[in-house]
Amino acid sequence: MGISAILVCLLGVRAIRAEESGKVEGEALLLPAAMGVRIDKSGNSWDIAADGSIGRVGSTMVNHGLALELNGQEVDSFQPLMTRDGREVVVFGKPMPHLPSVEVQRRVKLVDEFGALRYVELFYNGSSRKVVLDIFLKTNFSGNYQTFVSNRGRTEPLILEAGETGIVVSPSPGQASRAFLFNLVGSKSGLRPGISSQSRFGLTFQYRISLESGESASLIHAVAQVAIPQNFDRQSLLALFEPYSLEGLAAKENLDDWNELLINLAAEDGGPEVGNKGLEALGVERGAKDVLAIGERTRLIGTAEGSEVIAEGPYGEVTIPLGLIAAIVGNSGVGLEPRVYLRDGQIISANLSLPGMSFSQAGGGKLEINAGTLDRLVLGRAEADIDWRETGVAMIETYSGDRLRINDPAALKFNAVTAWGELPITLDQLTWLGPVGRNGAGYMLELMNGTRCRVFLGRSKVSVDTELMGNISISSVDLMQVTTTASRSRPKELVQSGMEAVIRAAGGQLIVGSIGNTTLPLVSKGLLIETPTSKIRQIRRVEGTALSSGGMPEKSPHFEIERWDGGVLSGLIRLDELSMKVGGRNWKIPLEDIEKIDTPSPLPDRESLGAIEKLISLLGSSEWTVREKATRELGAFGYLARPVLQRELATSGDPEVSRRLERILSNLN
Repeated sequence: MGISAILVCLLGVRAIRAEESGKVEGEALLLPAAMGVRIDKSGNSWDIAADGSIGRVGSTMVNHGLALELNGQEVDSFQPLMTRDGREVVVFGKPMPHLPSVEVQRRVKLVDEFGALRYVELFYNGSSRKVVLDIFLKTNFSGNYQTFVSNRGRTEPLILEAGETGIVVSPSPGQASRAFLFNLVGSKSGLRPGISSQSRFGLTFQYRISLESGESASLIHAVAQVAIPQNFDRQSLLALFEPYSLEGLAAKENLDDWNELLINLAAEDGGPEVGNKGLEALGVERGAKDVLAIGERTRLIGTAEGSEVIAEGPYGEVTIPLGLIAAIVGNSGVGLEPRVYLRDGQIISANLSLPGMSFSQAGGGKLEINAGTLDRLVLGRAEADIDWRETGVAMIETYSGDRLRINDPAALKFNAVTAWGELPITLDQLTWLGPVGRNGAGYMLELMNGTRCRVFLGRSKVSVDTELMGNISISSVDLMQVTTTASRSRPKELVQSGMEAVIRAAGGQLIVGSIGNTTLPLVSKGLLIETPTSKIRQIRRVEGTALSSGGMPEKSPHFEIERWDGGVLSGLIRLDELSMKVGGRNWKIPLEDIEKIDTPSPLPDRESLGAIEKLISLLGSSEWTVREKATRELGAFGYLARPVLQRELATSGDPEVSRRLERILSNLN
């Protein structure tokens, strides 16, 4: 799906080609951009250029900021567009000579109340091959900056580590009156940007991403003008960065339709995050001692004393020993609901009772604690602090804020409904399930076999057996996400290892299963050609479904079929839908939903298998000419040899054999 098509989904308007971006038909939401200085509610001035970069205004320390480069080449742009209120500028990148099939879009929005610009860059690979993009965001300053510090207090880091989201750059004395804050990545993201300095006159932020053919991905980041920090302690830095949280900006600015593409927000395993709104949301740094927090600034250090907490909520009443608790929020917590945070990551939202609880200050003095007047109590670190994955198999989270650990793989079962059929789910199949977006309908889920699709749960209750609360029923309306400890399989590996076919559908959905059709009828230039599915390596959509003015399909999508023997067919598949067996159910998938199909590698017959295994044994020969000849002949087997080569590579202990197997497989890829 190209950027123009994605723009249709996001804005609900007709697609605007980049070359014709100044022509807006009908009631489009975008207009030709009026460039110039914009001023936010904090009085900061922003000069957004036609390519989405920022220029210098007055005495600000940034001279030219966040200029976009791909693989070392600047991204030039067409005439930019803007939303009707003028707050968001949309920039379409021109084709680049060295990346002609990569499409680029930048969206820059002024976030008034925070004095910030929110950026989203979208990249689409329209080529037939995988591409690797080195994305550079380059900023030059009007003079030498003094230093930059991460949100976790590290000075001038080269790579942001886990938990670090960005940096604040302080000007040299007399250079400027405001510092610049750059938020670059989500706190739980597996994508870690690099930072390089150019003689203290400039900074470059670098991301590296890879895109398969037809794949899209986007980055979100923000820049803000802030008061020059006087203190670089952890608490001050967390407070400074918190308003510019990328997760918060993505939700606030209604980017739900982009959430599946925002690769620098996703957790490292690609699933939903557990912990992004946990203890850190309390604004209290944990240490060795307990902390009684009152309001924004008051922090009393000491020891909490008591035996247990009684929590009564929608799932019943539970008594929790104080030794298992990491924090308690009482009725006086501003903007927070009464909750108990456990040391393994579980959270219980409930009415609380704190019998006999008190707090002894380190320097003397004792306070009685009750739930009615308590703000926040954060207990010190202890051996009981564990990751829920050490003892559990899954964590279930609700929109009410509860997180409940599941220990039994058989504890959760439900039926999901997709656009193509029902999908029965058990916990031992599930990798993760999470919301499409705050305002989106349904969920995205991923199974251990690689299937990833959008589902709906209906209005029924989900029954789950939890470690803490026992067997409870959760309304599907309140269910937010499920995260498991499962290691997911990569769909490409499933295909290459000769297991199952993978259909890539719109919206990043993947369907892993067995194709039910024995042959595919394709019409090319009026000639009907029946091709057995066992002979097909890949099916790729090359043209979309054309729509009439009334919105009805006028013709079927155009596909290209690549056979295992190297043959290529191009034309219209004479079917309305494809049959696919998924999770024991037969699905009917309309052709217009299909972007690409990868089929399993064929298994060699007995004679071919014997020849392949004999050649593999020669890869370890003491004679170089024998090894070279065997390598060439194995390569000639092509895709037929791939499953055997992969199996041998996984078990080979000979470095020379492994190197040659990797070389052959690399050529096949």
